[in-house]
Amino acid sequence: MKNVKIQHGIYKNLPSGTIYNSQAGFLIFAVGVAFKLTAAPGVINETYGSSTLWAFMIMSAVEIAITACIFAFARMRGDDLLRCSASKTYRLICAAASVWLIVKGTFYFCYCVSYLARELFGGVEPSLLYLLFLFPAIYLGIKGARTVARTTEILVPIIFVLIAFNLIFFDTNNDIGRNLPIFSMDPVDFFKNLPRFGLWIGDALPFAFLRVKNKRLPYVTGSIVLTLATVLITVMLGVAAYGDSMKMVSDLLIHIAGFNQLSMEIGRMEWTNLFAAVSVSILSLSFIYFGAIAACDRAVETRVPAVVLYPAAVAAIIAIVPSSQSVAKFAVQAIGYALTAMAIAIPLLMLTTALVVKKKMPNLYRHLDDEFVPRELPYPEPPASLADNILKPFKRQAQQEYATLDNGSLQTEENQ
Repeated sequence: MKNVKIQHGIYKNLPSGTIYNSQAGFLIFAVGVAFKLTAAPGVINETYGSSTLWAFMIMSAVEIAITACIFAFARMRGDDLLRCSASKTYRLICAAASVWLIVKGTFYFCYCVSYLARELFGGVEPSLLYLLFLFPAIYLGIKGARTVARTTEILVPIIFVLIAFNLIFFDTNNDIGRNLPIFSMDPVDFFKNLPRFGLWIGDALPFAFLRVKNKRLPYVTGSIVLTLATVLITVMLGVAAYGDSMKMVSDLLIHIAGFNQLSMEIGRMEWTNLFAAVSVSILSLSFIYFGAIAACDRAVETRVPAVVLYPAAVAAIIAIVPSSQSVAKFAVQAIGYALTAMAIAIPLLMLTTALVVKKKMPNLYRHLDDEFVPRELPYPEPPASLADNILKPFKRQAQQEYATLDNGSLQTEENQ
């Protein structure tokens, strides 16, 4: 379907796998703050103590590099190129990506639901919270990235205002010095333990299976900067407020909202960031689910395995796992190193494979958007009106303009 340009350079009738860079920016914020401000701070603080902020800064630098590879792949139309070239290597990479995203989404889901069911809403039936998270995440993920992007475009501005509101009016006994020294542990142990937390990086991988159409402003770049600033400021204030006891805080995004200057006037304020935490968690889970489905479709040419496997894995883990702490502890064992390796390797392999195929098949890359057009005949048939010799001079002139190569010499139609 041909796109029609309307006001401000925006197009309607976009293909199903295409989103605007403004929508991509909102998605980056949602997946960037969802689990880095819920599960990660307390788990990382248990190992790093006052070095938690610096661990987050290094993870953020790695996240920027991974995201840059993913968007470079998306911008160069790597997914379309590798699918058109029928690359077997790309199929294997997509199979690994699908498995990795399913594992990541399962861990995320179980942690969120277990935490909300057992530590925040103790009197609520857990099955209700499972349905609260699972059905919207599955629905949005199956509907596709454009549905997730449009939903995110509506909710994220509200979520950002709520988070910023609680950070601006943050009021408690802060000791910023708790973020120092940089190495509260031996530097060797600092860098040795950091790859265990690979579960919380690489959330932007589903963008590799999308096409991003530009608007005028650099939404993606601005959203990355805004997301990292929000995460690092929140973690810094969390360490300053809680110190080493932050390892007891299961959800920093919710608990930091309690230290609000307006709490004395209008009551508890945790509900504001509770809405933000639940919303961005559902949006992030659905986006990861979409990524797993898209990768599976490219690997085995069917979406069914990922569509079925993810809910089945979630249901199995929920039935087995007793608490969110057990999920977090398992995620930072040896499997954490594997998750880190895959989070870094998959985007790099995608980009490298696309660059190699682009170099080998430049004509294929150049004509990715071209449609098949039947070749016109060299001598178009004369119109019916030539029967009365009205256009005969025009026919003779047209024939003289065409030349054919015959025995190494150019000859006009008349000479033949």
